Amino acid sequence: MRRRSKVALGLATLALLSSLAFAAGQGSGGHEVAVVPLPPTDANTRFGGFSGIEVSPDGQRFWAISDRGALAEGKLLRNSAGRLTGVTVDSHQRLNDPDNIPTSGVETDSEGLARSPDGRLYVSFEGYHRIWTYRPEGGEAAWFPRHPDFKKMQANSSLEALAIDQDGALYTLPERSGSYGTPFPVYRYGNEGWQVIGHIPREGEWLPVGADFDDRGQLYLLWRHFTGYGFSSRVTRHALQGDDWSGETVYQTRPLTHGNLEGLSLWRNASGTLKAVLVTDDNFRAIQRSELVEITLPE
Repeated sequence: MRRRSKVALGLATLALLSSLAFAAGQGSGGHEVAVVPLPPTDANTRFGGFSGIEVSPDGQRFWAISDRGALAEGKLLRNSAGRLTGVTVDSHQRLNDPDNIPTSGVETDSEGLARSPDGRLYVSFEGYHRIWTYRPEGGEAAWFPRHPDFKKMQANSSLEALAIDQDGALYTLPERSGSYGTPFPVYRYGNEGWQVIGHIPREGEWLPVGADFDDRGQLYLLWRHFTGYGFSSRVTRHALQGDDWSGETVYQTRPLTHGNLEGLSLWRNASGTLKAVLVTDDNFRAIQRSELVEITLPE
């Protein structure tokens, strides 16, 4: 990752405030929902197309990865009640490869993001299916071991979701399983290397695009379904038991409720309420939305 450019410094001064949009949840129970726009997309600087997000444990800062090989970092603005009202972007920089050169070509399609407590970042990529890791201060990428299955995954449908648990183990799964009747394998990297430790059933057109663990060790997945005229989204919770990791839906939307949600990060406020922050991938298209969505989750 290289240091911020003049364009990035310009973004650092930009704060977007918006009125909150509240809606009843489309899944089980009611959900408080806040939607705020992100700064304008810029294909030249690779700002936009956000596919992964991480939020600090106190819900005050965020890191968002673009599918053009760039990372944005900033603050989440909140009112006196703690509700999300906007964002500021403090830095925006390209991801570097292991030779400390900005990524280009097939190497740029960064999709998943996970952040360890010490600030180290893990980034998963499509196109050339792999995971790279970065020190908190940035710099060149370091290679992360690959499971043999990664090489065989479908183009543009591989490692979208990435999460790290409380023990520091990394989890990922492919966006597509191969067929409607094939479950999604869940890969875990721990002391014994990569292992397939569970499977999540596939349900029609729903595809997993984001993942995170809550502070109690439960895995949450963000799914999307493109209906032909808009995106539906849902969040599911999974208990890590046995091989069948069937989950329960804790949030679901109708088409066009939000944009193309692809990134998910969880945090818990001082009152003990679990919050999910989600980010949309606008694919650098003006007709799509670039925004953050924050929802309360039932437990």
